[in-house]
Amino acid sequence: MSYIEAERLGRVLIWAWNKYVKKTAIPYKEIDFHYSDWVFLLTGLVFFGIALGIILLYFAFIR
Repeated sequence: MSYIEAERLGRVLIWAWNKYVKKTAIPYKEIDFHYSDWVFLLTGLVFFGIALGIILLYFAFIR
């Protein structure tokens, strides 16, 4: 996963969180004005890390 992919994943996750959980209508193109870039990167990397950890635990212990 590259830097750009992690940042895009974080941006989509934050946009989806605002739209479906917080019920705040922030257009995708304007989300840059509400959060800084490091928040998108950190969110994408944390999500990717959790998903990778779950996959590794699955193959290590269950299989």
